[in-house]
Amino acid sequence: MPKSLIEWELSTCPIQAREPEGGWRPVTRVPRIPSLRQWFRMSNRVSALSSILRSPTRILGIVLMLVFTAEVGVMFLLPHVMPEFLGESGTAVLDAVLLTMVCAPVLWWVIIGPLRRIAIQEHQRSETIVANASEGIITFDRQGRVASCNRASSELLGVDAADWVGNTTQSRMPDFPDSFQTLPCEFRINVDRQDGTSFPVQVSVSEYPSETGQLRIAIIRDLTEFERAERERLLMARETEALRAQQMATLAQLATGVAHEIRNPLTSIKMLIQVNRSKFADEGLPTDDLELVEQEIRRMERSVNSLLDYARPEQGESKTFPIQDAIGRTVQLIEGRCGTQNVSLTLDCPDAPIAIDGDVAQIQQLLLNLTLNSLDAMPDGGELSIAVTLDDSQVQVTVVDSGEGISETILDKLFTPFATSKPNGVGLGLGICRRIAQTHHGSLVGSNRIPRGAQFRLTLPIANPTGGASDRDPGAADSGSGDAPTSEKSCKAC
Repeated sequence: MPKSLIEWELSTCPIQAREPEGGWRPVTRVPRIPSLRQWFRMSNRVSALSSILRSPTRILGIVLMLVFTAEVGVMFLLPHVMPEFLGESGTAVLDAVLLTMVCAPVLWWVIIGPLRRIAIQEHQRSETIVANASEGIITFDRQGRVASCNRASSELLGVDAADWVGNTTQSRMPDFPDSFQTLPCEFRINVDRQDGTSFPVQVSVSEYPSETGQLRIAIIRDLTEFERAERERLLMARETEALRAQQMATLAQLATGVAHEIRNPLTSIKMLIQVNRSKFADEGLPTDDLELVEQEIRRMERSVNSLLDYARPEQGESKTFPIQDAIGRTVQLIEGRCGTQNVSLTLDCPDAPIAIDGDVAQIQQLLLNLTLNSLDAMPDGGELSIAVTLDDSQVQVTVVDSGEGISETILDKLFTPFATSKPNGVGLGLGICRRIAQTHHGSLVGSNRIPRGAQFRLTLPIANPTGGASDRDPGAADSGSGDAPTSEKSCKAC
């Protein structure tokens, strides 16, 4: 059985149930008044009575019930105690005296006393919360005179509470506004320390009614640690960018050495193998091993070309062209492989041309890389869709597949060089795709789909009618991963 007001309210308050959308709704069960047996079993009578006094309607009903009961009792008692010599006036006075003597203590005990104790408890609870709050809390009137301040505000501002109460807020915070256009409001100011240094604070001001008029309450938060963390984050971001630039410079030097030391010998080896294949074929000797060696050499050449393209991207020829051209050529290149793998290809593209500025070959390379990645993820068949949508001054191309999705091991480091989950992958394909998107003042993001599959969204600005590409900064890619496999057409990103 409940033993206190809090326990009783917890047992009778509406239960909050979670809706499917994540919101909250009350269940149909409503608070109920304790039975007489439960009321007498409660250890705290004040708690029991205060649990009943939950609304003005209940209070009015209890008052009427008590007065009616007292009046009925007095009417039955009065004939037995009233002297015979009293007339009608004396009877009325005695009736009023008895009614007052009965109703006043009962009303105090049943209604006024519990409500007074509840008010005192709520006031003490509020005072305790404010006094022990970690943020500074002050109250002041419309003229800016401080009415109260808690311990945290005294420690934060370095002022004694007794000295500050009665003075203006500007006496300790000179940048504090004299008036406010609208309330509630929020702003930042700098506060001086005792040693002459200053620190930033965030102030939230609102208004509430009181017995002496409208008072305002200000909550003061110290932003020193927040701004220090923000500076550290920006510094780390700059260091990461500088490190990335250094890595790219090193990668460019490495790519130059690779091109000279590896690609040229590979070309010579491939030419010798081709000559010997022809000679072996003329003599009727098996050439399977030579074909395998030649295939591996081609794979090594593609890896070298990917490294070169990533380290030293080519500057394409920029012009205005319909994005449908690049999409159409990409679809033509993958249609054969879709049929071989039993992949259903769906294209949702507006008929009206959507012009963009850039290099058509690079955009086609980007789309081909994305679609080939999707086909690699569906070796046993599936669904591949390419959707084109317009969003204000941008066009979005979304490539969605029903494959296995992006591996969780590389989901957080997508578009990072050499990040791949493919056994024979290099991990540079999507990095090149993102760079192409950024070069065209766009962005490329990727994510997993539920229940399975992956999607990549390419966003590019629509061509300016006056000519020239958009002046916006290149968008940063959020997530995505993978690299492109061998293509039916020569694709250096693969």
